[in-house]
Amino acid sequence: MNPAQPVAEALAVDAGGRILGVGSARDLQRFVDGKTQEVDLAGRFVMPGIFDFHLHVIDGIVLRQRSFPIDAGDDFDTILESVRQAAASRREEGWLIGGSYGEQALGYIQSAGPEAKRRLNEASGDRPLLMFHVSQHGAFVNDAALREAGIHTETPDPPGGRVVRVQGEATGLLEEHAMSLVTSAIPEPTDIELIDLARAAVQYFNSVGMTGFVDAMSTPAMLRAFRALDDAGELSAWSGFTLATRHGSTVCSQAAKEMLEKRKQICGPHMIAENAKIFLDGVPSLRTAAMISPYPGVGGHGEMYLTPDELFAEIAALDRQGVGVKVHAIGDAAVARVLDAVAKVRRENGDDGPRHHIAHGQFLRHEDIGRMKQLRVIADLNPPLWFVNHASLAHERVVGAERYSKVWPIRTMLEAGVTMALGSDWLTIFPEIDPWKALAGLLTRRDPSRKYEGVHAPQEAITLDQALPLMTCNPAEGIGLGERTGRLEVGMSADMIVLDRDLYAVSSEEIAGTHVLKTYFEGRQVYSSVTSAD
Repeated sequence: MNPAQPVAEALAVDAGGRILGVGSARDLQRFVDGKTQEVDLAGRFVMPGIFDFHLHVIDGIVLRQRSFPIDAGDDFDTILESVRQAAASRREEGWLIGGSYGEQALGYIQSAGPEAKRRLNEASGDRPLLMFHVSQHGAFVNDAALREAGIHTETPDPPGGRVVRVQGEATGLLEEHAMSLVTSAIPEPTDIELIDLARAAVQYFNSVGMTGFVDAMSTPAMLRAFRALDDAGELSAWSGFTLATRHGSTVCSQAAKEMLEKRKQICGPHMIAENAKIFLDGVPSLRTAAMISPYPGVGGHGEMYLTPDELFAEIAALDRQGVGVKVHAIGDAAVARVLDAVAKVRRENGDDGPRHHIAHGQFLRHEDIGRMKQLRVIADLNPPLWFVNHASLAHERVVGAERYSKVWPIRTMLEAGVTMALGSDWLTIFPEIDPWKALAGLLTRRDPSRKYEGVHAPQEAITLDQALPLMTCNPAEGIGLGERTGRLEVGMSADMIVLDRDLYAVSSEEIAGTHVLKTYFEGRQVYSSVTSAD
């Protein structure tokens, strides 16, 4: 990822994990002495570690370790059978959590009303159960969960959310911030459990080639857990945190505000927390993403949780503290409102403030692409829906084929000079982090597995040389670590991965099947899928 030296034969790394030299094996012999360890990879392909710009660490690892799986393509009957099996096999007391149901099941739940909840009650017994919608912006729960959360006939809808009811009875569907009424009733992990979860997450990240990540909505407890790992020398990934100072229109706790003020002291040497998170709109599948034109067939423009003045005030205040803001904005109306607010912030606070991010930005007016470049707004591209898959087809059905044909104009944005960084949004659409499937989709705009036919906006496909920075140096720079990681050059951290194939020597489709053989963080091997004999 160094344009001045795109390819090299060898690397020299010092005992502190910094790169001393990049070049030919012969040139680097000057660094070799009696204490040097020499590693011959026999011509294997090495590149910087993947830096995921947007994911949800604790939620993702909790669901990965403790939930029961649901395929987003499952119908409701299939999901009920999964619920029965989970209730029977997980005999311990407590909550059942499933993830994640998709549009087919949601369509039945919406049409059946309370009857769907009664069927869920029968399958789950008297155990409280919560299942997340694939977007993570909706959930479906049983009566036991509603009781645990204290939701009854008179319970008002929270700001920015809805408890779906039919003739006054809660159907079990929760939209947007109404989910917090139930999730807040689920016991939080203890501090010790959080450290164990953070450790497990980092180990998982290393196994898929990640040496850096940005958590998209971080809490004080999460930062304490990662600081404990860092202090113990166990944090093998650069860890960026986006502070949850506001969720929709509901200001978070005083503890979060104090975390923002003390962020530099809280972070260990491999941590950074220079960004905050704001939710502005919802998601297309629930018709809560804020659109300029109404949703076809049903009307409505979606929702925005902050007025223009409120959004400006929030971003301006954080900007003055040197804090970049990651704004969840999917619909074109929401994206335009963010850019309007940032333009006003630049006029008031100056052009040299921190970079702000638009998370998702899936629906984007052509005229706003140039504004993103002008205002130094980073396009946080996630989840990877730029190729045909179950979620993109569901969005297309909701918004219409013509409107969806214009989403994810990645090549156009690159050519306009917009800074972009890729994230997985784990765990929302896909249960596993797969950078290679996402990469192949960038190059072809096709489903690499060929499970779904068709190609989405092929004119927006990009090249491998264009795509790799979006997964390495761009995210590192976007979170404020660009001088430490993301490239393999002198002075940088030796964060690198060894792959089972040369990405430049195989077809785009074959890239999707890439496996990580080894992961190095600061020159130290932190993952290996091969034995010493290999």
